Amino acid sequence: MSAFKMESCFGADINVGYFNILEILTILEIKSKVVESKRVKSLIGMHGKKDRIVGVAMRQIAFDVLRSTLDSEFLPYDPYFSDDKLLNTRRERLYDAQERFLILCMSIASGRSVVSLRKLNPDLNTKELRSKHTRGKSLFRYFRQELNDNTRDYILSYKSSQDKKGTNDANITDTSVESDQQVKKVEVAKKDVVDHKLIPTSFDTETVTALKIFQDGHNLLSSQVERFKRGEQLEMLELMKLCRRLIESHTRNNFSLMAIRHIKDPSTYLEQHAMGMAVLAIHFAKALQLSSAYIEVISLGALLFDLGRFKLPMAMVTKSTKMTEGEFDLFRKHIQFGEQILQKCAGVPKAVFQMLSDHHEKIDGSGYPEGKQGQEISVYGKIAAIIDAYDAMTSEQPHKHSMGPIKAYRQMQKESGLAFDQKLLSVFLNSIGSIPVGSCVSLSNGRVGFVLTLNKSFQPSLVRQVYSVTNKVFVEASDIELNKSANLRTEVTIEKDVDPQSFGLQFINHLS
Repeated sequence: MSAFKMESCFGADINVGYFNILEILTILEIKSKVVESKRVKSLIGMHGKKDRIVGVAMRQIAFDVLRSTLDSEFLPYDPYFSDDKLLNTRRERLYDAQERFLILCMSIASGRSVVSLRKLNPDLNTKELRSKHTRGKSLFRYFRQELNDNTRDYILSYKSSQDKKGTNDANITDTSVESDQQVKKVEVAKKDVVDHKLIPTSFDTETVTALKIFQDGHNLLSSQVERFKRGEQLEMLELMKLCRRLIESHTRNNFSLMAIRHIKDPSTYLEQHAMGMAVLAIHFAKALQLSSAYIEVISLGALLFDLGRFKLPMAMVTKSTKMTEGEFDLFRKHIQFGEQILQKCAGVPKAVFQMLSDHHEKIDGSGYPEGKQGQEISVYGKIAAIIDAYDAMTSEQPHKHSMGPIKAYRQMQKESGLAFDQKLLSVFLNSIGSIPVGSCVSLSNGRVGFVLTLNKSFQPSLVRQVYSVTNKVFVEASDIELNKSANLRTEVTIEKDVDPQSFGLQFINHLS
């Protein structure tokens, strides 16, 4: 079978207008090695040559075949190189072959033709790729991670369909959202977690546990801030353990965590905002029916993607008035600051970086820092944008009060397809319900209360009554289950949503 030779790329016509993995494999002279591999032949036997999963497998194996070449040293980037001129020297021909090879690898990883890649990025070059080896980075791992990120949604769907058919298909591998190094770290952390059945608990029981996790999380985040201010790495294993504790709590009773998320002291808003987003990330990822590995990484990303704000002047963080234009310019740099923090840490999943870099990008292109539009924004960035906005809207901050879950729900609906991805936002909003946990509502019995839990139809189920509108006094907190009475005349229903501040109420005062 054929093996890869760099010379095969010299002068090759790579500027085709459509993506064809077989054509690329032919140029690289590794087609037979890939197509005749056991994995591809097995998938062809199951699904036929034209099935998309076969193409994905070919792309994976192609990088396996090219691994030794990818992890070898490349010539330094030459900004003046042009393939239009006559290439006389051996070095020039080698550079040309490397250039075409690396661009073809970009094509394989993205699933886009070279023409499409250049259209999306007119300044497309190989400078960053050529420098990875000298910086001790694996180009093979980089491209495999890019491929994994670009095919993840399809492979999840494929695996789900195979599971439903009862097929144990081990032919598609390496779709983890984490790098090899991170996988090893996660496996070490898993040894510290007791494997036990997660038995459902009551709202009040789990709330006690959730409060403890939130306090521990606040303390951990505070310690991490001190670490990166001293120039030290974040303790990724400890942060991952915290995410797992949150996931376990959410599994036992998701409403407790979704309620506790509202507990925010404006003076420590950033730490609590990070915790709140981690909870929303877990809830959202489960609504998307993602596997446990994805839920863990997305929750970790939510915990970390706003860390750069801790590097802003404290006076700006606690400012109670609107930022000036100059202050907002500085505020935007929190993304850059966050990248600097994470780049010092080993084994941070790429998804975390994507959540960080894209969480202020908007579908209509009006976001920052790059002004990306639509599909240019990573799916993780789109997820981060949704949970960041909802948590901010429903939080008490130094410069503004919470607008409340119901108004936040409606506001985000208005921005569907503009600020937020329409399909993802629809899943998120459906998962929290139109009257979400934490909503302040007026009841038909003359009481005002806060929604604690939802039913299977995502409608309010358990409401904590705290105020009597009839007597205009606070009442001892009591929980009432809606729509439980057999007699329609005595059934308590929600009449409307109300502003808790008009009654001097705060949800956080009625949870613990």
